[in-house]
Amino acid sequence: MKNRSPNAPSASQHNRRAFTLIELMIVIVIILILIGLLVPAIGAVRLRAQQSQVRTEIANLDAALTSFKADFGIYPPSYIKLYESGGASWDQHSKALVRKMWPQFNFALPKDINNDGDQTDVFELNAGECLVFFLGGVWDTTNKTPNGFSKNPANPFLVATGGTNRRGPYFEFDSARFTDIDGDSAAEYKDAFPGQQVPYMYFSSYDGRGYRKSELPSIPALGINMTEVYHQGTPGQTLGPVYKPKSYQIISAGADGQLGFGGNYDPDKNFPSTPDDRTVEADNITNFSSGALK
Repeated sequence: MKNRSPNAPSASQHNRRAFTLIELMIVIVIILILIGLLVPAIGAVRLRAQQSQVRTEIANLDAALTSFKADFGIYPPSYIKLYESGGASWDQHSKALVRKMWPQFNFALPKDINNDGDQTDVFELNAGECLVFFLGGVWDTTNKTPNGFSKNPANPFLVATGGTNRRGPYFEFDSARFTDIDGDSAAEYKDAFPGQQVPYMYFSSYDGRGYRKSELPSIPALGINMTEVYHQGTPGQTLGPVYKPKSYQIISAGADGQLGFGGNYDPDKNFPSTPDDRTVEADNITNFSSGALK
């Protein structure tokens, strides 16, 4: 009987040979292909979750605006000037709106709305700022938290630390998402998309009297240049009826942070790329569509 050489490989050792270079390259290519398929799928799932979060938040803003109207008789305006000075000559638009919300408002009474120690400021609130101010109210004495409005009918803008003698706030804002894109010390509110710079847009139809083009914001540096609220109709054609004609429109710029120009929107037609590029509006989220615009 012959003895096996101690250095002779067994059959199992023959079967456990090393991968060749070509086999390793094939495995790597397969792994890269799988990663290439998996990463977009994960990104799509994450985007849908973020969009769902913003849609839910817009629904909560809807509920807050409904509560505000129940207390004050109208939906908040999307443009108003507030004057601290008791001797100020209020513009008729602002004065009429304040009278509707607070019929006993004392226009002759000096106020310190921002609690800065003087009573001379004028606050010009636009679309996104009105959403924050009327749903949040005046800031508390620390200037950190919106604290609703005083129940004092003559001076609802009275600043307080807290207490129960107040109406609102109507929405629980995340203070980390406040912004001030026009640098006027009036806060706007960003949606929940990571890295978002453009705040929610809020436009009032003034209970059916009509949306006002003069209230549409224009900040080219941030890509904010809306020329119309949203209308029903084929993009590029004559404007159709507005969406939400008797209430308001809330618009999120979506994950790309670009609002676009607004105008006609048809859920069955794509946004055109010419003469103005409206394709950036395809991911906007609004209170008149169940999902992102498309």
